[in-house]
Order: sequence, then structure tokens, then C-alpha cells
Amino acid sequence: MATCYAPLVLPGKLNPMPQDYQTKIPQFDATGAITTQQHVDEMNNFFDLQEVGESDVKMRLFAQILGGEVRKWFK
Repeated sequence: MATCYAPLVLPGKLNPMPQDYQTKIPQFDATGAITTQQHVDEMNNFFDLQEVGESDVKMRLFAQILGGEVRKWFK
């Protein structure tokens, strides 16, 4: 039996996204030479370098950089 999960709930007031994040974080679709762990490490490095500490920004960035079958799985 499939389990139903509650939808992701973001706070009412969202923090701003970092500028040009699309050019600084490659999309992850699990078909390239990079592993999942390497991608997570790159994301954490980006968060540190850009001083991203807000959870809502991290969640939105994570969801937006997924591509292909990984994006379908996430949705």
C-alpha cells in the first residue's frame, strides 16, 4: 500500500535566492559522471561559499537543480 506524504510547506515569507545560482550549480539528473554524494557535497560547498543558511532557500535550490528522471522521482 502506498503511503501518502504531506506536501512540502514553505514559510509564508520566502528568503531571496542567491543571484545566478543556475550558472553556479549544475543540474543533477543521475546520468553524468558525478555521483549523488558528490552532488550533495557540491551543494553544501555552494551553500557555504554563498553563505546560504536559510532552510527555505536550500530546499528551493535543491528542488530546482534536479533534472530528468530524478526530477520526476522527486515530484
